[in-house]
Amino acid sequence: MTPLQTVERFIAHINAMETASALALLAEDVVYDNVPMPTVHGREAAAAFLAQLPYDAAEWIVHAIAANGATVLTERTDRFHLGGKWLEIRVMGAFEVADGQITHWRDYFDLGQFMAQMPAA
Repeated sequence: MTPLQTVERFIAHINAMETASALALLAEDVVYDNVPMPTVHGREAAAAFLAQLPYDAAEWIVHAIAANGATVLTERTDRFHLGGKWLEIRVMGAFEVADGQITHWRDYFDLGQFMAQMPAA
């Protein structure tokens, strides 16, 4: 599987709510930098971070995707169904892939824009 195919498969698993299958595409020692949030290290830490957002559906819409060797860049709108409504955020993602697994995953987005859409506690 090429790096581009790995990232496309990862996004497809996220969209299908196949979290275990998506996580299996992350290297055991993945570095997940969800800018502007703290960086997490390791597949288990990435899983714990993702589990913090209790969404019941996800749709990552890829507007552009490009690969250069082991690096895959994505321009996306990530949508999450939470609290009876869809939240969405524009994201620029950078993935580094080795041996069919994502070793580094960086997403850049506006946290304030995302938090403004969160349901009241």
